[in-house]
Amino acid sequence: MSGWSVDASGLDQLRDRLTEVPTAVSAALADAMMVQARTLAAAAGVTLNGQTKGGTGALSRALIPTLTVSGLMATAGVTVDETSPAAAYAAFQEYGFHGTESVHAHLRTVTEAFGQAISPVSVPVQAYDRRVDYAGHPFLAPTLADGAVGIRAALADAVGAAIAAQLGA
Repeated sequence: MSGWSVDASGLDQLRDRLTEVPTAVSAALADAMMVQARTLAAAAGVTLNGQTKGGTGALSRALIPTLTVSGLMATAGVTVDETSPAAAYAAFQEYGFHGTESVHAHLRTVTEAFGQAISPVSVPVQAYDRRVDYAGHPFLAPTLADGAVGIRAALADAVGAAIAAQLGA
C-alpha cells in the first residue's frame, strides 16, 4: 500500500496558542477602546457648540471615559457624571429643550440701581414658569462621528497586533 505520512508534532502548541487568541484579542481591544474613550472625552470637552473651550470647564470635568468588560465583550464610551452640576447642562446642550421650565422662588441680590452701585439688597422673587425654546448644540455625537474612522482603525490595529502576537507572526 502506497501512502504518505504527516508529521504532527507541535499541533498541541498550536492548539494552545489558538485557544488563547480570543482572550488576548479581547484584552488588547479593551485597552485600545479605553484609550479611544479617553480621547473622545477629551475631544468632546474641547468641542462644545463648535467652539474650543479648552477642556477646563465643569462640563469637561464631568465627562468620564468608561469601559465595561463582560467575558469577551467590551463596550467603551463616554458618560456624564450624574453627580456633577454639569450633568443637566450636558443633556441641555446635546439635545436642546423645548418646553416650560419652573423657576423656584429665590432671593436676588441687587447691587446696582440706575447705573449706580448701592449697598447689596436681597429682593424676594416669586416662583414662575418660563417658556424655553433652546435648540441643541450637540458635542458628543459630532465628536464621535469625527473620530469614527480613527477609532475603527485603532481598534483594528489592536486586534491585528494581538492576533499576530499570539500566532507569532
